[in-house]
Amino acid sequence: MSGLLDRARGLFALRLRKDFNFRRAQETVPALRWLKPRKGERILDIGCGEGTYDYRIALRGARVFGFDLDRNQLRRAQAHHKTPFTGFVCAHADAFPLRSGQFDTVMSLCVFEHLPDDRQTLREMWRVLRPGGRILLTLDSLSLEEIGESWRDTHRKRHSVLQFYTHPSVGSLLESCGFRLIRHRYLLRSRLDLALIRLSYATERMHAVPAAVIRLGLVSAGRAVSAVFNLFTGNQRGWTLLIEADRMTPEPSPGPGLGPGPANPPS
Repeated sequence: MSGLLDRARGLFALRLRKDFNFRRAQETVPALRWLKPRKGERILDIGCGEGTYDYRIALRGARVFGFDLDRNQLRRAQAHHKTPFTGFVCAHADAFPLRSGQFDTVMSLCVFEHLPDDRQTLREMWRVLRPGGRILLTLDSLSLEEIGESWRDTHRKRHSVLQFYTHPSVGSLLESCGFRLIRHRYLLRSRLDLALIRLSYATERMHAVPAAVIRLGLVSAGRAVSAVFNLFTGNQRGWTLLIEADRMTPEPSPGPGLGPGPANPPS
């Protein structure tokens, strides 16, 4: 009973947080649908944060190993989302403390745009994947014509974003690191989405409780309306780019930090 109460408190706290918002929901829900975790599948999550998604994935029977640089978030992950099928560790994205060829899937949501060396992280993903394994990423794109350079600059400064991606640019990047792009999908593609994103950001300046109510409404009703509007938009531009790619051979060009490490995922 105490465990269920702890999880309920954690869920309520999540609803009060600023990063529980329309934009994040619109990115992660499709990504988790694409993931389709299988029982016994070994999944690595780069930038796991508090482990909320890892816990949900583990409920499907997959074994999930997450790491992050933020020790406070990892402590919350251990407190609220630790199970026999999850594991969490503090590590950097350009040198994984893991042996090669251990994972079926490597995922990373809302992380790559912040990395100083995304190519090196992709090389490390290639290394720890088994042959034929896959990666699943969400990437900041902000490629809609309605998003001006001023908005992009504000986004860079507010969220410490270092780069934006399009499907042609990420396709070339993936190929250079030993991956083949399987499919891509732009998310948040309409003018309505941009208006809802602006409203979502506006809640950050509100009192916590009314802000949480508005964010909850955006996540539920806003997502439904957005889905209808996006039926009439193309897949050429959007706020976020969701991609899936698989691991190819031969091995990509070596970079610094490649090599086996000591840590083991949940067995």
